Amino acid sequence: MTKTAIIFLLIIVVVFLAGCTTTPPAGQDTARDTIRAHYEYHDSWSIGLGCYSKVSGYAYNTGNISVDNIILNFNLVDTQTGTIRDSRSVFFGTIGAGQSGTFESVLDGECTQTYQVKATIIK
Repeated sequence: MTKTAIIFLLIIVVVFLAGCTTTPPAGQDTARDTIRAHYEYHDSWSIGLGCYSKVSGYAYNTGNISVDNIILNFNLVDTQTGTIRDSRSVFFGTIGAGQSGTFESVLDGECTQTYQVKATIIK
């Protein structure tokens, strides 16, 4: 009975410690002219998606006039080879002076690789 309880306890500990063990990086920033974006990402896993990186954050306009056709482009970059594994674009449209908007996106990765997310602003 004691051995069974110990094995059961070990299984519970392994299940809780399974998954991504790396700490997520601090928030990242990117800018172009008066448009700024702040984003964070973390690696995760699900049965439906497999391994992926979830990106979320906000973009804002520090200028005095509206800016049209704003697109944030995110690349999931393999840290060992420098190659891009996946890319996503988030279309914002127009951001008025002093306004901001939030975003969320998912980038597809492989479970055996380590990645970082790099962003650029296109307008």
